[in-house]
Amino acid sequence: MQFLEDPRGGDRIWRLLSGNNRPLAIGRGDLRSPLEVLAAVRRLAREAEPTLRRDPDGRWRWEITADGTDVQCPVVFARRIDARRAFHRFTQAVEHAVVTTAYLSPVIVQREPEQ
Repeated sequence: MQFLEDPRGGDRIWRLLSGNNRPLAIGRGDLRSPLEVLAAVRRLAREAEPTLRRDPDGRWRWEITADGTDVQCPVVFARRIDARRAFHRFTQAVEHAVVTTAYLSPVIVQREPEQ
């Protein structure tokens, strides 16, 4: 589980990556330590049933929420069954996750030269 810190002091986010570095799940960090967040996400993955949502374009994704912990799938799927399978992959991967940290790159805003 990778915790991404904004060097400007913004919200901390986390993501769980698969073995091939594709995102399996994302969520917002809070004031708890990364190990506490990981433990909460593991509990949630074991106990919660995912909500499968369909977007206006007909694509599917899963999400789970309980006790102030929100977890979402960052990928959309054409079929509902594929979203459910992705949730199953997440539940397996989170049990073996370790905590790492990274920093978000600052966004460089370029302005047009004034005339």
